[in-house]
Amino acid sequence: METGRQRRADGAPAPDAARENEAARRHIRQLIASLLPESAEKRPNKRGQETREKLIAAAADCFSDYGYNRTRISDIASRAGTAQGNFYRHFSSLDEIFLAALQPALEELASTSAPSHPNEGGLQHLINQNITYLQVYSRNRHLLRVMREAAASEHEGFASLWLQLRAGFVHRTRRWLERLHERGKIGSADFGLLAEALGSLTEQMAYVHVGLPPVAPRPERIKELATVIGEVWYRALPPVDEKTPDPAP
Repeated sequence: METGRQRRADGAPAPDAARENEAARRHIRQLIASLLPESAEKRPNKRGQETREKLIAAAADCFSDYGYNRTRISDIASRAGTAQGNFYRHFSSLDEIFLAALQPALEELASTSAPSHPNEGGLQHLINQNITYLQVYSRNRHLLRVMREAAASEHEGFASLWLQLRAGFVHRTRRWLERLHERGKIGSADFGLLAEALGSLTEQMAYVHVGLPPVAPRPERIKELATVIGEVWYRALPPVDEKTPDPAP
Protein backbone atom coordinates (compact mmCIF):
# COMPACT_ATOMS: atom_id res chain seq x y z
CA MET A 1 0.00 0.00 0.00
CA GLU A 2 1.04 3.57 -0.58
CA THR A 3 2.27 5.46 2.47
CA GLY A 4 1.00 9.03 2.62
CA ARG A 5 2.74 12.06 4.08
CA GLN A 6 1.01 13.83 6.93
CA ARG A 7 3.62 16.58 7.18
CA ARG A 8 5.08 18.98 4.67
CA ALA A 9 8.79 19.18 4.00
CA ASP A 10 9.14 21.98 6.58
CA GLY A 11 7.69 19.72 9.30
CA ALA A 12 4.32 21.46 9.61
CA PRO A 13 1.14 19.37 9.39
CA ALA A 14 -0.31 19.06 5.89
CA PRO A 15 -3.45 21.22 5.44
CA ASP A 16 -5.89 18.29 5.57
CA ALA A 17 -4.28 16.87 8.71
CA ALA A 18 -4.17 20.29 10.35
CA ARG A 19 -7.90 20.77 9.73
CA GLU A 20 -8.67 17.30 11.11
CA ASN A 21 -6.58 17.97 14.21
CA GLU A 22 -8.17 21.35 14.86
CA ALA A 23 -11.64 19.84 14.42
CA ALA A 24 -10.73 17.14 16.97
CA ARG A 25 -9.51 19.75 19.47
CA ARG A 26 -12.62 21.87 18.92
CA HIS A 27 -14.77 18.79 19.56
CA ILE A 28 -13.00 18.24 22.89
CA ARG A 29 -13.60 21.84 23.94
CA GLN A 30 -17.29 21.54 23.07
CA LEU A 31 -17.67 18.28 24.99
CA ILE A 32 -16.06 19.73 28.10
CA ALA A 33 -18.04 22.97 27.86
CA SER A 34 -21.25 20.92 27.75
CA LEU A 35 -20.39 19.42 31.16
CA LEU A 36 -19.62 22.72 32.87
CA PRO A 37 -22.17 24.91 34.65
CA GLU A 38 -22.91 28.25 33.02
CA SER A 39 -21.31 30.00 35.99
CA ALA A 40 -17.96 28.47 34.96
CA GLU A 41 -17.53 31.21 32.36
CA LYS A 42 -15.19 33.38 34.43
CA ARG A 43 -12.72 35.99 33.19
CA PRO A 44 -10.07 36.44 35.91
CA ASN A 45 -7.55 39.28 35.87
CA LYS A 46 -3.83 38.55 35.46
CA ARG A 47 -3.28 37.73 39.11
CA GLY A 48 -6.44 35.65 39.19
CA GLN A 49 -5.34 33.81 36.05
CA GLU A 50 -2.02 32.94 37.69
CA THR A 51 -3.87 31.55 40.72
CA ARG A 52 -6.20 29.60 38.45
CA GLU A 53 -3.27 28.06 36.59
CA LYS A 54 -1.58 27.11 39.88
CA LEU A 55 -4.79 25.42 41.01
CA ILE A 56 -5.10 23.48 37.75
CA ALA A 57 -1.48 22.32 37.94
CA ALA A 58 -1.95 21.30 41.58
CA ALA A 59 -5.16 19.49 40.71
CA ALA A 60 -3.42 17.53 37.96
CA ASP A 61 -0.79 16.41 40.49
CA CYS A 62 -3.35 15.55 43.16
CA PHE A 63 -5.61 13.57 40.85
CA SER A 64 -2.54 11.74 39.53
CA ASP A 65 -1.33 10.92 43.06
CA TYR A 66 -4.61 10.18 44.86
CA GLY A 67 -7.02 9.21 42.10
CA TYR A 68 -10.40 10.71 41.30
CA ASN A 69 -12.35 9.57 44.37
CA ARG A 70 -9.70 10.36 47.01
CA THR A 71 -8.69 13.88 45.93
CA ARG A 72 -10.02 16.70 48.13
CA ILE A 73 -10.32 20.41 47.49
CA SER A 74 -8.11 21.03 50.52
CA ASP A 75 -5.39 18.87 48.90
CA ILE A 76 -5.46 21.00 45.77
CA ALA A 77 -5.46 24.34 47.59
CA SER A 78 -2.59 23.23 49.85
CA ARG A 79 -0.47 22.05 46.92
CA ALA A 80 -1.19 25.27 45.02
CA GLY A 81 -0.08 27.29 48.06
CA THR A 82 -3.33 29.21 48.32
CA ALA A 83 -6.31 29.45 50.66
CA GLN A 84 -9.19 27.07 50.11
CA GLY A 85 -11.49 30.03 49.60
CA ASN A 86 -9.54 30.94 46.46
CA PHE A 87 -10.55 27.62 44.95
CA TYR A 88 -14.20 28.66 44.89
CA ARG A 89 -13.37 31.94 43.21
CA HIS A 90 -12.35 29.94 40.16
CA PHE A 91 -14.10 26.57 40.34
CA SER A 92 -17.39 25.35 41.69
CA SER A 93 -16.44 21.70 42.24
CA LEU A 94 -13.80 19.00 41.94
CA ASP A 95 -15.40 17.89 38.69
CA GLU A 96 -14.92 21.32 37.15
CA ILE A 97 -11.22 21.55 38.00
CA PHE A 98 -10.67 17.96 36.92
CA LEU A 99 -12.06 18.82 33.48
CA ALA A 100 -9.82 21.91 33.34
CA ALA A 101 -6.77 19.80 34.20
CA LEU A 102 -7.79 17.11 31.72
CA GLN A 103 -8.61 19.28 28.72
CA PRO A 104 -5.05 19.90 27.40
CA ALA A 105 -4.27 16.18 27.56
CA LEU A 106 -7.47 15.27 25.71
CA GLU A 107 -6.89 17.89 23.01
CA GLU A 108 -3.35 16.66 22.43
CA LEU A 109 -4.42 13.02 22.35
CA ALA A 110 -7.38 13.64 20.05
CA SER A 111 -5.21 15.33 17.44
CA THR A 112 -3.00 12.23 17.18
CA SER A 113 -5.53 9.48 17.74
CA ALA A 114 -6.50 8.42 14.23
CA PRO A 115 -5.08 8.61 10.69
CA SER A 116 -6.67 11.40 8.67
CA HIS A 117 -5.11 11.28 5.20
CA PRO A 118 -6.68 8.75 2.79
CA ASN A 119 -3.27 7.49 1.64
CA GLU A 120 -1.97 6.79 5.13
CA GLY A 121 -2.40 3.02 5.07
CA GLY A 122 1.24 1.95 4.83
CA LEU A 123 2.69 -0.20 7.59
CA GLN A 124 5.45 2.20 8.61
CA HIS A 125 3.05 5.13 8.75
CA LEU A 126 0.68 3.17 11.00
CA ILE A 127 3.57 2.28 13.30
CA ASN A 128 4.71 5.92 13.41
CA GLN A 129 1.15 7.05 14.07
CA ASN A 130 0.92 4.73 17.06
CA ILE A 131 4.33 5.79 18.36
CA THR A 132 3.08 9.38 18.42
CA TYR A 133 -0.19 8.33 20.07
CA LEU A 134 1.55 6.31 22.80
CA GLN A 135 4.08 9.09 23.43
CA VAL A 136 1.25 11.56 24.02
CA TYR A 137 -0.60 9.01 26.15
CA SER A 138 2.55 8.44 28.20
CA ARG A 139 3.03 12.17 28.87
CA ASN A 140 -0.52 12.38 30.18
CA ARG A 141 -0.82 8.82 31.50
CA HIS A 142 -1.90 9.60 35.04
CA LEU A 143 -4.76 11.93 34.14
CA LEU A 144 -5.96 9.67 31.31
CA ARG A 145 -5.97 6.70 33.66
CA VAL A 146 -7.92 8.69 36.25
CA MET A 147 -10.44 9.80 33.61
CA ARG A 148 -11.10 6.21 32.63
CA GLU A 149 -11.46 5.20 36.26
CA ALA A 150 -13.84 8.13 36.86
CA ALA A 151 -15.90 7.02 33.88
CA ALA A 152 -16.09 3.51 35.32
CA SER A 153 -17.18 4.75 38.77
CA GLU A 154 -20.75 5.43 37.64
CA HIS A 155 -20.11 9.16 37.29
CA GLU A 156 -22.55 9.97 34.52
CA GLY A 157 -20.73 13.05 33.23
CA PHE A 158 -17.34 11.40 32.86
CA ALA A 159 -18.86 8.20 31.46
CA SER A 160 -20.57 10.31 28.79
CA LEU A 161 -17.34 12.21 28.09
CA TRP A 162 -15.34 9.01 27.70
CA LEU A 163 -17.92 7.45 25.39
CA GLN A 164 -18.11 10.56 23.22
CA LEU A 165 -14.32 10.81 23.02
CA ARG A 166 -14.21 7.19 21.96
CA ALA A 167 -16.98 7.78 19.41
CA GLY A 168 -14.95 10.62 17.88
CA PHE A 169 -11.91 8.37 17.52
CA VAL A 170 -14.01 5.61 15.93
CA HIS A 171 -15.64 8.10 13.55
CA ARG A 172 -12.26 9.42 12.34
CA THR A 173 -10.97 5.88 11.87
CA ARG A 174 -14.08 4.85 9.96
CA ARG A 175 -13.79 7.84 7.64
CA TRP A 176 -10.11 7.01 7.02
CA LEU A 177 -11.05 3.42 6.12
CA GLU A 178 -13.81 4.65 3.80
CA ARG A 179 -11.40 7.01 2.03
CA LEU A 180 -8.87 4.22 1.57
CA HIS A 181 -11.65 2.13 0.05
CA GLU A 182 -12.80 4.96 -2.20
CA ARG A 183 -9.25 5.27 -3.54
CA GLY A 184 -9.05 1.55 -4.24
CA LYS A 185 -6.43 0.90 -1.54
CA ILE A 186 -8.48 -1.61 0.46
CA GLY A 187 -11.48 -3.87 -0.11
CA SER A 188 -14.97 -3.53 1.32
CA ALA A 189 -15.97 -4.28 4.92
CA ASP A 190 -18.19 -3.09 7.74
CA PHE A 191 -15.95 -0.08 8.34
CA GLY A 192 -17.83 1.06 11.43
CA LEU A 193 -17.31 -2.28 13.17
CA LEU A 194 -13.70 -2.51 11.99
CA ALA A 195 -13.02 0.98 13.37
CA GLU A 196 -14.55 -0.10 16.71
CA ALA A 197 -12.27 -3.14 16.85
CA LEU A 198 -9.12 -1.18 15.97
CA GLY A 199 -10.00 1.53 18.46
CA SER A 200 -10.60 -1.01 21.24
CA LEU A 201 -7.22 -2.61 20.57
CA THR A 202 -5.35 0.70 20.68
CA GLU A 203 -7.18 2.06 23.70
CA GLN A 204 -6.77 -1.10 25.79
CA MET A 205 -3.10 -1.52 24.89
CA ALA A 206 -2.43 2.09 25.89
CA TYR A 207 -4.36 1.81 29.16
CA VAL A 208 -2.84 -1.52 30.25
CA HIS A 209 0.74 -1.07 29.06
CA VAL A 210 1.19 2.71 29.42
CA GLY A 211 -1.43 4.00 31.87
CA LEU A 212 -1.43 1.30 34.56
CA PRO A 213 2.28 0.48 35.17
CA PRO A 214 3.93 2.33 38.08
CA VAL A 215 6.48 3.97 35.77
CA ALA A 216 6.22 5.33 32.23
CA PRO A 217 7.47 3.02 29.47
CA ARG A 218 10.87 3.65 27.95
CA PRO A 219 11.06 4.79 24.29
CA GLU A 220 12.04 1.31 23.10
CA ARG A 221 8.97 -0.17 24.85
CA ILE A 222 6.71 2.41 23.22
CA LYS A 223 8.19 1.51 19.83
CA GLU A 224 7.64 -2.19 20.54
CA LEU A 225 4.00 -1.62 21.49
CA ALA A 226 3.39 0.71 18.54
CA THR A 227 4.90 -1.82 16.12
CA VAL A 228 2.54 -4.58 17.28
CA ILE A 229 -0.50 -2.27 17.14
CA GLY A 230 0.52 -0.92 13.71
CA GLU A 231 1.02 -4.43 12.33
CA VAL A 232 -2.41 -5.52 13.58
CA TRP A 233 -4.01 -2.43 12.00
CA TYR A 234 -2.20 -3.09 8.73
CA ARG A 235 -3.16 -6.77 8.58
CA ALA A 236 -6.77 -5.97 9.50
CA LEU A 237 -7.21 -3.77 6.41
CA PRO A 238 -9.39 -5.76 4.01
CA PRO A 239 -7.56 -6.73 0.81
CA VAL A 240 -8.68 -5.31 -2.50
CA ASP A 241 -11.05 -7.68 -4.25
CA GLU A 242 -9.26 -9.27 -7.16
CA LYS A 243 -11.34 -9.79 -10.24
CA THR A 244 -11.41 -13.33 -11.57
CA PRO A 245 -9.73 -13.31 -14.99
CA ASP A 246 -11.88 -14.21 -17.96
CA PRO A 247 -11.28 -17.78 -19.17
CA ALA A 248 -9.13 -18.07 -22.26
CA PRO A 249 -11.15 -18.49 -25.47
